[in-house]
Amino acid sequence: MSLPSSISEEVNEAKGLFPCVHVITSTPSFLIATYERTPYTRIKMTLTFPGDYPSHPLAVNVEQSASVPPGLKRKLEKELNGLASEKAELGHFDQVRTVWERLISFVDTNLFFPCWKELKKSLELVQKSNASAKTSTSKQSTLSIISESKGVIKLSLHNEAYRYSCKLTIDPAYPDFSTGKSCQLQLQTTNLPASIEKMITSQAEEIVRRMQEGLSSERALQMSNPIKVPKNFHLNTEEFKANKGRLTNETIQNIKHDTEALKKVADLRKTEAAAVRAPGDNGYVDMKALAKERKDARRKIHKLTEEERAADAKLEEKEQQEMLEEKKKSAGYYDLYDAPPGGTIDPQPCLLVVVTFLVDITTALIERKCPKCQEKVLPKDPHDLSLMYGSASVHGKEKDIAKEKKKMRPMRTFCGCWYHKACLNAFLTEPPFGLECPTENCGRRVFHPDWPGDIKQLEREWAAKQARLREIEDAMLFL
Repeated sequence: MSLPSSISEEVNEAKGLFPCVHVITSTPSFLIATYERTPYTRIKMTLTFPGDYPSHPLAVNVEQSASVPPGLKRKLEKELNGLASEKAELGHFDQVRTVWERLISFVDTNLFFPCWKELKKSLELVQKSNASAKTSTSKQSTLSIISESKGVIKLSLHNEAYRYSCKLTIDPAYPDFSTGKSCQLQLQTTNLPASIEKMITSQAEEIVRRMQEGLSSERALQMSNPIKVPKNFHLNTEEFKANKGRLTNETIQNIKHDTEALKKVADLRKTEAAAVRAPGDNGYVDMKALAKERKDARRKIHKLTEEERAADAKLEEKEQQEMLEEKKKSAGYYDLYDAPPGGTIDPQPCLLVVVTFLVDITTALIERKCPKCQEKVLPKDPHDLSLMYGSASVHGKEKDIAKEKKKMRPMRTFCGCWYHKACLNAFLTEPPFGLECPTENCGRRVFHPDWPGDIKQLEREWAAKQARLREIEDAMLFL
């Protein structure tokens, strides 16, 4: 096969070899083209031909974009211009083919291309966490690339005596997905208890799923909370009754319906009380017909009353649910994301968000203090933490120790803060009830699914407990 003898022939040959490259402009002086593996891995280049080409190398300029940050732009330009210089020594018209071939190979075999910037920031974040970690051990957190072609990285987080290591796999269609998730997380090793590990891992996976749906990182973090929303979330009875008085079209329709129902009941009551006279008789009362009609009227009244009672209960439940949703939104625990009219929801890049979440939550968990007692939530020794969760095998005296330690088990509340179990129990079950979390920059009301969320119920249980204590004290006086 003979080599091209001009720039136009060289460009035509390259277009035939690489039909996936879209040529925008082609002249004897320059060429502008783009290559796109996915909608999120698009790269645009400009090739400039010098006057004495091909004895002198062409100049490659890669356009900076969202998927091509400055660092990657410099790296690609250096490598591609180097290849062009090597070919220029031979004086052949094949520099375009060489440059395109290397560029396509780089994009196709490097799954980190669409998240290059995120990967660099993630590495900086892990290095920064090592600098700020309060640990005397030599173990440090690391973020390492295992395979560029498979998109695999390993994240190992270490802080004091605790560790959490996982593998992150980038989907070829990132930030979209072709295999289920744009960023697959797989736990490798940890010495955290299974319940805490599951809480961390499941929330990280949920963040990925939410961002695939198009949610922002803030909304994804809010809506991925593994602690479920209590049924009586911030529901104030007085506010609920006050808001029930709002006049809407639905309220007017309900009033009309109630009026018609009351009219039907009144008519049936009259029928039940009326006397049935036999026609042609002088005031003779047909007792059999009267009893039948009264019985029918009573049945209709009972049926109508039951239907109205069921409808009222359904309406009450609907209004309460609407009030509940308003409370959730206003409290800022989660927000709903709606697609623009006539538009679509684009998946959002999630690698940096997931790495940031894992670094922050593991660091915060190990260094965080209980908001009530101001002691560290986690013990220094991971074995003691295993005893708190009953995940370690204990014998003899250790059973009694484990029983006491379980009272100090770390528990995460709905607002995201961590408490000791005994501290949280006292905080939720003793007056004053419905307090906000004292943690700085939190200020949300404390909830946990293991305790009632209804303040009235908490007050009743506390009052009953105090009554039992008084009975015991009175009984002690007679002993």
